[in-house]
Amino acid sequence: MSVQIGVIIKKVMEDKRISPSELASRLGVHPGSISRIFNYKHMHSSLLQKISQVLGHDFFKYFTQDIRVERPESEKQIEEFKKEIEQLRKENGYLKQINELLNKTNKT
Repeated sequence: MSVQIGVIIKKVMEDKRISPSELASRLGVHPGSISRIFNYKHMHSSLLQKISQVLGHDFFKYFTQDIRVERPESEKQIEEFKKEIEQLRKENGYLKQINELLNKTNKT
């Protein structure tokens, strides 16, 4: 799916009743720059972040809605690591107890 981010920005501005000159002022750019933004199909993420902040709208969501991140394998690995860490903590506790007993035995 191709996102025409400039069209979406224009729509959000209209919904929020923010004029191009007001957006330009908030962004600190020349008003003519805003009309060019409306034709953008792509833009640098730093500019999109500034526009998102100024308009109080997450424009990045339009790019991530079709991304499917599968994490089951990594989540399984994390669970296995947690179990292993817990087992190592128990073993460490046992070793400390054994060490204490050995120290007591050697002192007597």
